[in-house]
Amino acid sequence: MNKLQELQDMLSVIQQTYPEDAALVLADMEKVLAYLPGQQIDLKVPVGAPIEKFKGTVSYRAMETAAVQREERGPEAFGVSYLSSAVPVIENGMVIGVIAAMVSTHRAASLQDGAQELSSLVQEMTATSEEVTRSALGVSQRLDELVSHSQDMVRDIESSFEILSSVKRIADQSHMLGLNAAIEAARAGEQGRGFGVVATEIRKLAGDSHSLVQNIQSQLAGMKQAILQMDRSIQEIKGFSQHQGQSMQELSRAYEHVARTATELTNL
Repeated sequence: MNKLQELQDMLSVIQQTYPEDAALVLADMEKVLAYLPGQQIDLKVPVGAPIEKFKGTVSYRAMETAAVQREERGPEAFGVSYLSSAVPVIENGMVIGVIAAMVSTHRAASLQDGAQELSSLVQEMTATSEEVTRSALGVSQRLDELVSHSQDMVRDIESSFEILSSVKRIADQSHMLGLNAAIEAARAGEQGRGFGVVATEIRKLAGDSHSLVQNIQSQLAGMKQAILQMDRSIQEIKGFSQHQGQSMQELSRAYEHVARTATELTNL
């Protein structure tokens, strides 16, 4: 029994060793000796067909070159992508035939398409995360500017308090001056009556000024508290924005890793 007969007897066993769907062809130097179609891949090779009909195929080249030949083909001819491998059968130093396997690459092609789609999707997600990161950083910068403005407002309000304190002191002094003037006018009797009217008006003006200063101080104090509360809120938002930016940067790095993996998978 020569090698071709042994291979023919073992052809179904050899087919089962392939993890993917495969069709097998066995031929001698003249004709096809055996053909086993796969479950999906079927090249419909007729047993007994002359080997000359297969010129240009890997099987014919393997017999011509006495070397293993391989090629990949798309689904155009048989509706299924497959990888064709042909091994010359050599006995006593002579090529006596060839055994060829057509292995479906459908799952590999699907995996490659999925990897490419994943790569494209990751690129879009990476671009989106980068845009969100830039927006978060931009918000953080604007918040820094807003914090700076609010701090300037607080300083202006504190300066206003100092001015109002000076006005209040002047009003208090004016009130005391008017009181003293009223006392002196009373002592002067009839001659000091006109001066007493002026002293009364000075005291009244000082009292009005004092009340107005207190009212302004109260309003400024409320404004200061509101600005300080706003400043605290801005700081919290800024912290959240910075955390979001850092998270998006980490997410971008994860996307890059997934993209590299998808590219490696596609290449494989």
